[in-house]
Amino acid sequence: MKLIVRLLPAFIALFLLIQSATAQNIVNTEHGYRFLNHTNRPGPKALPGQTIVVHVDTWVGDSLMANTRLLGSPREYKLFEKDKLPKDRVPPLYDAVLLMTESDSGTVYQAIDSTIRAVLPPELKSQKDVRYNISLIKIITAAQLEAKQAENAKKLETVKAQSTTLAAAYKAGTLKDLKKTTSGLQYMVHEQGTGARIVANEAVKAHYYGCLTDGSPFDNSFERNEPLPFTTGIGQMIAGFDEGAQLLNHGGRATLFIPYQLAYGEEGTPGGPIPAKADLIFYIEMQ
Repeated sequence: MKLIVRLLPAFIALFLLIQSATAQNIVNTEHGYRFLNHTNRPGPKALPGQTIVVHVDTWVGDSLMANTRLLGSPREYKLFEKDKLPKDRVPPLYDAVLLMTESDSGTVYQAIDSTIRAVLPPELKSQKDVRYNISLIKIITAAQLEAKQAENAKKLETVKAQSTTLAAAYKAGTLKDLKKTTSGLQYMVHEQGTGARIVANEAVKAHYYGCLTDGSPFDNSFERNEPLPFTTGIGQMIAGFDEGAQLLNHGGRATLFIPYQLAYGEEGTPGGPIPAKADLIFYIEMQ
């Protein structure tokens, strides 16, 4: 006991030293947030207008509010150009990543104002800050982004031509080698994929191209330059898309012919691109 008592002041001094060092490393960002870079790796910092890939988890007190890792993949953001910053409030993430290099991790603190406090549950309303833990995975330069966009644009042309041809053959009833599941989903596998089989409740990503059975396109991921992240088997996607994804392995490619009952139903998307009782065609690439 005497030994513990004698060592206690040393432990307290060490704790205060660590706390002091952490406080000294916290900086105020350009737009008034507090930021702590945990790693400070050498290298070029992110710049306005560049595209970044990050993981972010958001905390209020000891409550985890959001986490990109739970969604299965990091997020890609294009940083605002200086002259296009929001006038009301600049996002904390923007300020933080401009002080980071690739592979850096840091924490940025946003003071909880009345607007944020209004949407917090009662047990968190007394907290002072929202805390964002950021891992900057990649900085995509303008040249890299341009090359990626060109590659996706070329891929989109190929996929669109293929899907238009398949849609015409499907409508004419001349498609061969179509497989059908018990739900009524029909599909054509172009490549099964060499990765692990995709299963229910798995966080995955897919590039896709969607069109009506007359070949009219309504949506695709290639123009957005990134695959769509979703979790299988929990209702995030229409039933036919969800089922079709689980017929493949990672790296697999297929075209899905989805009856309206497994798509947007009898109403379609009122005011949107999907008519009532519309069967759909989706080309998918599972990442």
